[in-house]
Amino acid sequence: MIALENVHKSFQKQQVLKGINLKVEKGEVVCILGPSGSGKTTFLRCINFLEKADQGSIKIGASQVDFSTASKNDILKIRRQTAMVFQNYALFNNKTAKENIMVGLILAQKMLPQKAEELALELLQKVGLADRADFYPSQLSGGQKQRVGIARALALNPEVILFDEPTSSLDPELVGQTLALIKQIADEGGTMILVTHEMGFAYEIADTVVFMEGGVIVEQGTPDEVFNHPAEERTQQFLSRFTDHQKVGQQAV
Repeated sequence: MIALENVHKSFQKQQVLKGINLKVEKGEVVCILGPSGSGKTTFLRCINFLEKADQGSIKIGASQVDFSTASKNDILKIRRQTAMVFQNYALFNNKTAKENIMVGLILAQKMLPQKAEELALELLQKVGLADRADFYPSQLSGGQKQRVGIARALALNPEVILFDEPTSSLDPELVGQTLALIKQIADEGGTMILVTHEMGFAYEIADTVVFMEGGVIVEQGTPDEVFNHPAEERTQQFLSRFTDHQKVGQQAV
């Protein structure tokens, strides 16, 4: 289980997160929705210390860390249990698809190169890119780059995969491929926290939907509760286009 309590984060004088509490059970998929500037991505980045929260705590399994006093070892302990899929792919341009997956296994997990290569090839097969193992990012489409990013996250065998708007940089015709892969991982029992603007997909895949605005969680519940029976007026306004169950279902992958 993952538990985040009283997470605060400010950039200079701007308070971005104002006491976020969230629990995620093993195998659960949580989708975080909200307008731009609501703190969604900052919250996601705080989970694996890409940003260091000013206050609060995080617990993943048996590891519990206070953000304000976290040591390098504490941060490493959390990072080893998380993996991030970025909206801009964040691949090494001078490494092939296979090597992008291998590098974390060799450096962070001290895996032997031969074993790392075998796992990388296995995961590229899983994401439908077995024939692109030796291609560099410049030779891949946006959707292919994102699938390499997902394979890289899977290689680490994390407790939770964090997705930051994984389709926002993709051409429309490539979005479906990436969403189908994410759904496959969810169906296999992967624990995920996704920041997404794909409302229909969130409705279909999520166990819990979280709506954020202004650095706080305004509302959370099941997809049916949040999309079709939102309790808060601001949630109703944001999701007004998706309050009809059939309309949401038609947008799902």
